[in-house]
Amino acid sequence: MIGAPRLGCAYYPEQWPRERWALDAQLMAETGLSVVRIAEFAWSRLEPSEGAFDFAWLDEAIGILAAAGHDVILGTPTAAPPAWLIEQHPEILPVRADGRVHKFGHRRHYCPNEPAMRAASERIVRALGQRFGRDERVSAWQIDNELGGRCYCETCRAAFHSWLERRYESLSTLNDVWGTAFWSQEYTAWSQVPLPDVAATPAPGPFGFSRNAPNPGLGLDFRRFSSDSLIEFLKLQTKVLRETCDPRQRITNNLMGFGFPEIDYHALAEEIDVVSWDNYPVIDTTRQWVGPALAGDAMRGLKQAPVWVLEQQAGPLGWESFRSPHPGENRLFAWQAIAHGAELVSFFRWRTARFGTEQHWHGIVDANGRLGRRRDEVRALADELAGVGDALAGAHPRGDVAVLHDYDSRFALQVQPTNPALGYEAGVRAHYAALRGLGLGVDVVSPRAPLAGYRIVVAPSLYVMDESLAETLTEYVQGGGILVLAPRTAVKDRCNAIPERPLPAWLDRLCGLEVVDYMSFGPEEGVAIRGEDDGLLAGNLHGWFERVEPATATALAVYAEGPFAGTPAVTVNEVGDGRAVYVTGVGDESALQHLYLLVAGGAGLELLVLPHDVEAAALAGKSSDLLLLFNHSDEERTVDIDVDVGNGEWRARIGSVSGGRVVLEPRGLAFLEAERAPQPASPLADTLP
Repeated sequence: MIGAPRLGCAYYPEQWPRERWALDAQLMAETGLSVVRIAEFAWSRLEPSEGAFDFAWLDEAIGILAAAGHDVILGTPTAAPPAWLIEQHPEILPVRADGRVHKFGHRRHYCPNEPAMRAASERIVRALGQRFGRDERVSAWQIDNELGGRCYCETCRAAFHSWLERRYESLSTLNDVWGTAFWSQEYTAWSQVPLPDVAATPAPGPFGFSRNAPNPGLGLDFRRFSSDSLIEFLKLQTKVLRETCDPRQRITNNLMGFGFPEIDYHALAEEIDVVSWDNYPVIDTTRQWVGPALAGDAMRGLKQAPVWVLEQQAGPLGWESFRSPHPGENRLFAWQAIAHGAELVSFFRWRTARFGTEQHWHGIVDANGRLGRRRDEVRALADELAGVGDALAGAHPRGDVAVLHDYDSRFALQVQPTNPALGYEAGVRAHYAALRGLGLGVDVVSPRAPLAGYRIVVAPSLYVMDESLAETLTEYVQGGGILVLAPRTAVKDRCNAIPERPLPAWLDRLCGLEVVDYMSFGPEEGVAIRGEDDGLLAGNLHGWFERVEPATATALAVYAEGPFAGTPAVTVNEVGDGRAVYVTGVGDESALQHLYLLVAGGAGLELLVLPHDVEAAALAGKSSDLLLLFNHSDEERTVDIDVDVGNGEWRARIGSVSGGRVVLEPRGLAFLEAERAPQPASPLADTLP
C-alpha cells in the first residue's frame, strides 16, 4: 500500500553559495516539498584527499534542510570518483568493449570489480555511515546513482573466470552446457575464456552476421556476470550501511525503469529496502504514455510494494540539446507515477545547474533563482495531492493481470535478437499496452513471483525456459488461470542452448501443440489472421510466424494468408480448470486488442472503452475504489464509465463526472472515488471456447 504521496527534490548545496541554502530550504517547503536528496555526486567535497574527510558543510546543509521541515535522503557519492583517486589508481577507469578507456570527466567512470575502487568506496561509505547513520535528520540512503555499464578490463576478465568457476565448478561442465565443440571452442583452462564483444551484437545488416558474435552461452553468462558485478558493488555499500546505521534509515538505489537492459533488477531489488526509479517521460521520442506507465508498474513489481521516484522530470531536459514537456504534462507525469504505486515523487532538480553537462536539464527553479511557471505547477500539485491524500493513503494499484518479465530471456535476446519484430522490450510493451488500453490493472513481475491471485498471466517474451518454471506455469493454469504465451516461447534453456525437446520446450503439453516450422520476414511484413467460428479475433501478425500442429489445442484464429495459410494462428488448450493461449506470431495493435478482449471477457474482468491516448489507472483504497483517468493528448477527450459502482456512484475529487461521462481537458486528469462493495470470490467465467 502506498502512503499519502509526498513530494521532494534533489538539491546540490555544494554547487551553490552557503548564503543561498536557507532560502532554498524555505522555498522548497513553501512549494510543498518535504523530502530532499543530497550529496550523491559530492565525493570530491566530502573527501578532498585520501582519508581526509570534510563533513562539516554537509552537516550544516542537513541541519538547514531539517530546520525547514525536510526529511533528508543522503547519497553515497561513488558514481563520480574524484580526480585524485583516478590519479592514484588509473586502473579504476572502465574499459569499453572496443578496448577504449572511459576517461575521467564524466560519471560512473569506474570498474565495479577493481580493488582500489572497492576499497575507496567502502572507506567513504563507512565514514558517512559512522557520521550520519544515527542522525535523526537522515531518513534514507541512496546507493550510488543509476548503476550501469559493462567493463572489459583485465580485472573483469579474471573476475569473470572466477564467476564461471563458481557457477559451473568444472571446465567439462562449462564445455558441455555451452556446446564448445562447435567451432573448436573447447577450453582446457579458465583463463582461455574470452570476454565477448557485446558491442558487436546485434550486427548491422538484415541477417546479423558478425565476425565477433560470441557463443550464445558465453554472451548470456557475461551479461549475468556484469549484472552481478554491479549488484555486488551495491552490496558492498549496503553491508557497510547496515553495520553503521539505524535500521529506520531505509536503503535504496535509483533504478532506471523498464527500459534499462543491463542489470537484473529483480536480483538488485533483493538487496535494498525500497525500490526507487528515475522518471523522464519526454526522453521517449514516441511521447506515448505507455512507456512511463510500464516503467512504474515494472518497478513496483520488483518488490510488489510501493516505490519512490527519486528523479521526476521537472521541465525541459537534455545534455547537448533538450526536449520540453507540453504545458501541464509535468503534473500529469507526476500523477501517473503516483497512480502506478509511487509514494514519493522527488523532482530533479530544485534549481537548474549553472555549470556542467546538465545545464539544459531544467529544475523546478531557474538557474538564476527565479521562481516561475514550473515552481507554480509543483505548488499547485502539492495542494491537489493534499486535497485527496485521505483517499490515497493506504491505496494500492489494482492488479488484474500479471505480465512476466524475465531477465535471462532479455539478456539472451540481446545476444541473438533473431528478428527485429521479436525485440524483448517492444514485445512486452505491445502486450502491456493492449491490456492497459482496456483499462485493466497490470503488475509486471518475475516469473518466480506468486501467480495464483491473477486472473490472467501474460508472457510476451519468455525465450528462456527450464523445467521448474514450466511446472510453475502448469500449476497456475491447472488451478484456473489463463496463461497467454507469445511466439518464440521456451526456445532456449538456462545456458542459452536449444533443448532436445519439442518447442515450446517443457510447455508443449501445456499448450497442447508443437511448433513444427517458422518463417522470419522483415519486421513490417504482415499477414492477416481471422477468428474461427465467431470471428472475434482479427488483425495481423508480422515479422515472425510459426506453424503449429495441435495435439489437444483448438484454434481461436487461423492464418488467412501467407506461407501458413489455413493453419492455427492463435490456439487455446484447456488444462485442469484453466487455459493456455498460444500466439504464433507477433501481433499488431489490432490483433492484440481483439485477443485480450476475448481473453479478458473469458476471465470475467471488467473493461473500459478508452480513447487511444487516454489512460485509466484503478486503485483499491482502504474503503473505496479509486479511478484515475489521464488525457495524454492536446485535445479534449470523453470517457464513459458505469454510473453505479460498489455501493454507490463515482464522485469526482478532481475533475468532474456526470451521468457516467467524464470529460477530460487537454493533458488533464480526473480522480474519481466510490464506496467499495463487498467482493465475493467468483470462478472464472467459462466463455472461451
